[in-house]
This record gives sequence, C-alpha cells and structure tokens, in this order.
Amino acid sequence: MGIRIEASGKNDNTKIIRAYFQYLLDSVISQNEYDGLKASLDNLKAALPLELADIDKLMINISKVIDDFKSAKNYKGFNETEKEINDFVRASLDKLKKKVSDEFKVKMDELETGMSSARMNSTKNIQAFLSSDSLKVLDMSINLKLVEGVYDSTVKYIAEGGIEYEFSLNTRTLEIFKEPIKFASLEKGVKIPVSSGSNWVGKETQIDYEKIDRYYLSSASISKGNLFVVFSDPDSDGKVTFVMSRGNDSAFLSIEYSIDKKTVDITGNSALSSTVEMDRIQDPLDRIYGSIMEVEANKMKLIHLVDNGNEVLDSVNFKPFALKVFDMKKDLLKGIINKPGDGKEEVVNIKERLGLAGDAGKEIANLLGIAYD
Repeated sequence: MGIRIEASGKNDNTKIIRAYFQYLLDSVISQNEYDGLKASLDNLKAALPLELADIDKLMINISKVIDDFKSAKNYKGFNETEKEINDFVRASLDKLKKKVSDEFKVKMDELETGMSSARMNSTKNIQAFLSSDSLKVLDMSINLKLVEGVYDSTVKYIAEGGIEYEFSLNTRTLEIFKEPIKFASLEKGVKIPVSSGSNWVGKETQIDYEKIDRYYLSSASISKGNLFVVFSDPDSDGKVTFVMSRGNDSAFLSIEYSIDKKTVDITGNSALSSTVEMDRIQDPLDRIYGSIMEVEANKMKLIHLVDNGNEVLDSVNFKPFALKVFDMKKDLLKGIINKPGDGKEEVVNIKERLGLAGDAGKEIANLLGIAYD
C-alpha cells in the first residue's frame, strides 16, 4: 500500500520526490500549523484569568465609587441603595464573566479541533512516508497473535540511521486468518511423538503420540527469516512450538511439546525425531510463512516511530526526524533535483513547498543547495 521506490528512471524519481516533498515535508508543514494553533491556545488560556480579573477589578472600583459617594453625602437610608446597586452590578458583571468565558471556550474548542486535525495530518503523512519504502530496512520482524478470537498482527522495521518503526497489519484481508486456524484445516490427522519408553519386555521402544488436529494457531512470528509458530490445545495448557529456520537450499525444523510445565524437545530426541511426519508438518508451516509474509503489505496504522531510542510518534515533533532524514538522503535528492534538462518545474514547486515549511524549509533548502528566497 506504499510507494515502492525502484532503482532508477524518471518514474522512480517522481515517486522519490513525492515521498520526500509531499509526505515527509507535509508532516512538517502540518506540525507548524499545530504549533501555531497551540501557541494561540496557550495565549488564550493565559489571557482568560486576566480578563476575568479585570472584570473583578471593575466591581471593586464601582464599589469604591459608591462607598466614596456615601461618605461624602451621608444620605439617610443609603445603605440599602448601596446594597441594591452592588447586587445589581455584581449580577451584571457575573453575566459578563460567563459570557467572556463562553466566548473564550468557543475559541479554544476551535483551536483544539484544528490542533487535532493538524496532528492527524502530520502523523498520516509520516505514516505515508514510512509506507513508501524510502528508508533502507536492515531487519524486519512480523508478529501475529490470536486475541479474543481475532488475529492481531504487527510488523516492526529496523532501518538505517537508528530508526525503528512499527505498523499494525490487517490480517483479515487473507482468508486463512479470518478465523482461528486449527491444524486440521491445514493438514488432517497429524500426530507428534511426545514420549518414549521400553515395553515391559524391554525389547522395543514404545512411542506415545499426541494428535494435533484440534490444536489452534495461537501465535506466530517471522524474524530474520525464521518462522516461530505455537499451536495450543483448547482443552489444556498443552502447546506445540515449531521453529522453521531457512537455510540457503533447505529449511530446518525443530519441534517442542509442553504441558503441565514440562517441555519435550522432540527433534532433539533421536527416538522421537525419527518418527516425526516432517513432510506433513512442513507444508502447513510453509503456508503459514507465506501468508504472514503476504500480510506484511497490508499496513493499517503506524503505532511506533523510534529515533535513536526516543519515541517520536507521541511527541508530535516530527521536525528533527524529517531534518535528519533529509540530511541522510541529501545526495540522492540533490542528484534528482539537479539532473540536467529534467524536472525544472518540479524544482520550482519544491521551492514553493519548502516556503510553507518555515524555518525547517530553509534548513532543508540549505541541505539540498536550493536557493531560498
């Protein structure tokens, strides 16, 4: 669902320009909008108590004028008049304070709505940028877990420059993950050896088997090309863990069975491993592996963005991240922008867009050697 950047060509250059100067730059522009709205909101929050205090001072000043008048004139029965005036003025000023507070609240609500929209736009553009495969990925891991009858899945990327990010995935786009997977739905009648011992004569090895048709896929992950799968017994705490390690030409499979806090290394026990139906297990695991890798393309939401150990996503401060990425990719972007006879109109558009990004736009222009008016 992202923009995949290929090695070369005008089309690919257009995709690169879009990723950096639409998605990544828009995250900065939206953050500037967020920062401006937040500054206005902070100013309003600071101003409201002062406005209400001025109204309170007006009450005090009016009361003082009336009190001075009373002292100067010394009218009989003026105390009652004074109370009536003060009560009326206080009631009127209380209405004024409520009106002012309500007006401030309307403005603050509008600013908070604008901030929420700007924050969402900024985050969505970062999400679009990271979905565009613009950063070199050094490692990837995919995790899938059954939660309340639904498979939740995430993919985590470790990229160049100490950047890590994680997306939630939509598993329900694949038929296989639309409901809990029982092993029997992949291969029927598979049983695994779980214990061995000699018979009473002591001449033959007795193997006990566990049929795993009813076992369901409770979790799976792919890390460094290796598949880790856990099938669980719905009626006990029994679990079968499969680890499929892929070599250059073949796959290596290890199996463990655990129940009641006891674990049996099946493939580590020659008496047990020799009876494992490897082919009937390998095919279902290959199918799970392929399906999980297919889910990786179905990104839904960016849930983590970490830069050198610091969480970026929650801070809504994407400027340092964007500037870092532009700095990392400046040679690539310069090569595209300065390509002879190509993209001149695009460069003009880039300059205009950098102008919308404020000080960050100036820094990016300097990084890329673009004359900034």
